[in-house]
Amino acid sequence: MIQITGSIQRTFIFPAPAAETLTFFSELVRVAQFMPHISLVHTYAPDQIRVLYESVELGSYTIRIYTDLEGKIDGKAQTISVYPVKIPTATPIETTCTMRETVGYGLFAIDAQLFELDEQTRIEATLRLEARLEQPRGMNLMPKRVINRIAKGITDHRMREMADGFIKTSLAAYADYQPTCQPAD
Repeated sequence: MIQITGSIQRTFIFPAPAAETLTFFSELVRVAQFMPHISLVHTYAPDQIRVLYESVELGSYTIRIYTDLEGKIDGKAQTISVYPVKIPTATPIETTCTMRETVGYGLFAIDAQLFELDEQTRIEATLRLEARLEQPRGMNLMPKRVINRIAKGITDHRMREMADGFIKTSLAAYADYQPTCQPAD
């Protein structure tokens, strides 16, 4: 088994007041598009989606982790939460493992606290990824330290890529954004 457990915290300044920032991040489908290595698989409701985390490690091993997510915006507390949920209508994920690939179900989450800074907002965000996957059969003869290196690569390097990419992409997307309404509390 490969145990993937990663978490990263980032703080950044968003160029809009907190209320507009909450509105911008209130669409879960849009937020999912800001994440490197994450792709939208299915939308169940405006605040419920299935996403796929996918990366290629050591140039040959593909890791695919599905998760079902729900998003919640709290205007009063100025928080954004994206967390794993069990969606009754969701098709179960079939765990598979081949020579160079492993596919399974995991947990992904984002928690963000917003702080008003005049016409800007400071965002303190934490991203988490967790999964327990079968190791690809091509790794069966690999030393445990190499397998641990793959898991560490996912949890460290990929988490940094995801957090930094999320910030960069969301800031770029905001430049073209036209707000239409305020989020519901």
